[in-house]
Amino acid sequence: MLSGIAVDTHCKRISNRIGLSKEKDPSKIEQDLLKQIDKSDYKDVNHLFIWHGRYTCKSQNPLCEKCTIKHMCSHYKNNV
Repeated sequence: MLSGIAVDTHCKRISNRIGLSKEKDPSKIEQDLLKQIDKSDYKDVNHLFIWHGRYTCKSQNPLCEKCTIKHMCSHYKNNV
């Protein structure tokens, strides 16, 4: 079983946008995520962040209208 969550650029961006973390440092973001995500989901969560970040929650031009979690997103609330 995995003991952590990989925090890449997608994970960092999405975690900040949906309020799972306010941190900028990947290690601190991981600690915030570990407190909120069940251990059984560790193996899947980074893949979900990657796919959501690549195809919906893009860095420069997020597709907010297509997003299924926009109700949680500070970017959507502040920019759309």
